[in-house]
Amino acid sequence: MQRVALDQLKEGMFLFEEARDLKGRLILSEGSEIKSSHISIFKKWGITGVSIYGEADEKESGTTGIDFELFEKTAKNVKKKFRHAGLSHPFMNELFRLSASHRFYANNLEPLNRVKIAEADEQKNVVKVNLRSELSKKKITLPEISTIVSELNEVINDPQSSAEDIATVVNKSPSLAARLLKIVNSSFYGFQSRIDSISRAVAVIGTKEISSLAIGLSAISVFKDIPKEIADMHLFLKHSLACGLLARIIAAHNNIPQTEQLFVAGLLHDIGRVVIYKDFSGQAAMLFRLCAGGDKLLYQEEKNWLGCKHTDVGKILLTKWNLPETLVHSVFYHHNPSRAREPVWPSIVHLADIIANGLGLGSSGERCVPQLDEKAMNNVSFSPGILEMIVKQATHQFASFVSFLTE
Repeated sequence: MQRVALDQLKEGMFLFEEARDLKGRLILSEGSEIKSSHISIFKKWGITGVSIYGEADEKESGTTGIDFELFEKTAKNVKKKFRHAGLSHPFMNELFRLSASHRFYANNLEPLNRVKIAEADEQKNVVKVNLRSELSKKKITLPEISTIVSELNEVINDPQSSAEDIATVVNKSPSLAARLLKIVNSSFYGFQSRIDSISRAVAVIGTKEISSLAIGLSAISVFKDIPKEIADMHLFLKHSLACGLLARIIAAHNNIPQTEQLFVAGLLHDIGRVVIYKDFSGQAAMLFRLCAGGDKLLYQEEKNWLGCKHTDVGKILLTKWNLPETLVHSVFYHHNPSRAREPVWPSIVHLADIIANGLGLGSSGERCVPQLDEKAMNNVSFSPGILEMIVKQATHQFASFVSFLTE
């Protein structure tokens, strides 16, 4: 960090500390990139100098501390990932600041997808397809979900069902029951006393909540059997999990009681891509090649090569599985929630997806942060000021929670 006088301030520098005027009013947030317009504002409000990232006197004297050169490198790298999203909106600007800090401390400059990029001679054999047509003609066999999910749907829809009925279905799969109990007894809920049975978990948390978690955990089984040379499904699962955690936390901040259903919506938001990676590996590899440099967003290029987007495939898949309409719509509209008839849930998943991409928590294949639907900010009670708290909650839960789904 170094203190720079106003006449020496240049565009492209990054604020080390927030800039405030003589009355203490915030002018520009910590971590923001300085532009010419900011310098003009500083002059107007009587700011004579600011602290920026750079070589510091303490560092030169041998004192250990943050590697500011590496931080600047990280910030520039992260800024490239926001090229499509932009930083003009206060939410995106704050997310950029938090993302640069998170990636720096996590040593996460560039999470690689580790996918096979089609070579020039292979590209000649890749043709555009109409995936929606292939699905409607049943030329592509969609994965089946566990029979336990069908049974759970029946129990949920039965007004006479009890906690024991839910427990009976879940306990048919010892591995599923074990995972559910681990989650219930983790920091995800923070109960002081240990819950040692599914029926007790249902009684404490609720029928629909436990059923939603069970459905989500069962649904991720379709992530298996994807060729490793096409997609790194470990990163895919981590991204899906991060989005689920963030959606649940945002829902809680909005006093929405169905936090577990929103966790599942976040967990399954990109599930349509699993079908693409499995059945259209050539087109998937081509899409990765086109978007590898970050000049194009994956979800925008999908329609050109596949005739539809992964959100369309996700909607078809979840509808086939007879999952709740609110869940289906949250997945289908998560890139453009303002178009949804009921935009609150899709908006929460939309924001969760953007935050997860910004922080680099796993990857479903997208190299850059998607564009923000600004109306989503009005659909939920969400201000840039609470973003840091939400990120801290999510990253705290993420490290321990991911083991529940990958073990």
